[in-house]
Formats: sequence, C-alpha cells, structure tokens
Amino acid sequence: MPVIERLTADAALSRAQAAIGGRAQQLHVNLGHLELWCRPADLVDVVTTLRDAEGLAFRFFTFLSAIDRSELEEGGGLEVLIHLYSPEHAAHVNIHVPVDADNPRCPTISGLFAGALWHERECHEMFGVVFEGHPKLVGLYLPEDFQGHPGLRSFKLPSRNLIKEWPGA
Repeated sequence: MPVIERLTADAALSRAQAAIGGRAQQLHVNLGHLELWCRPADLVDVVTTLRDAEGLAFRFFTFLSAIDRSELEEGGGLEVLIHLYSPEHAAHVNIHVPVDADNPRCPTISGLFAGALWHERECHEMFGVVFEGHPKLVGLYLPEDFQGHPGLRSFKLPSRNLIKEWPGA
C-alpha cells in the first residue's frame, strides 16, 4: 500500500511553482486547493508536469468543463476548467485555461488522461470549445441537427411549448 505524504497547500504551491516555472500565468492557494491559470499553448506541458513531477503526482483526472463568465464580471470570458488530484499527497489542483470566446480552442489532454475524452466531448457540445487533437470530437447528448451551445450564457432557452406541446395544458 502506498504511503501518503499529505502536503499542506503551501508545500504543494512551492513544489508546483518550482516544477512549472513561468508556464503558469497565476498560481496561488484557494480554500486548500492550488489554483493555476495557463495559456492554451502551455496546457499539455503544464498538465504533464503536474502529473509526472516528483513530489506532485497529480495522477487522478477528476473532471473538465468550461465556465462562461461573459455576463458575470467585467472582462470575464470563457475558460476551460480542469481538476486533478494527487492521491499520494492528498492534494488538489484546479487548472484554468482562458480561451477566446469567439473562437474557443484548447489542446486536448486525452493523450495524458483517457478519462478526458468524454469530458472534452461534452464541453465541446455544451460550450463550443474545440479540443485540438481530440480523436473523435462529436456530441454526446443533443440531436445531430441541434444548433447552438446551451452552456453559454448567450444561449437563450426556448419555451417548452415551442419544443413539444404540454399535454396538461
């Protein structure tokens, strides 16, 4: 059974700063989790470092999704959010990747974590983010002829009666 070396948030922060260097635009602790921002061009390298670096070992992919902050805050936009966990150190990291809202593109991390395949497909379908290098970026939930991305704040949900007449009316 592997020995768990529980890291304090500050120790995890120090190790991540040393391993990632200037590839993170921001790196700090928030509620015991590392919070890291990086450019799409640096994402695969940053995730690989977090996974493989001695003393970090963020080897458990938890989830990937997107956040549309375009109508919430000034200067807010679209970002991909990835969460990784280090079972060996009982540490968490949230990776924020700001993407262009008009042409959202991000490299796939499915080559590093196979579990990201489905998450990237869902994120593509709901938010319109194109994951470059993804082997099969097709929808999961919506009909093939569906137009738009329901996860975006700009997507206006139609009334239920426009889709299907309500039988109890």
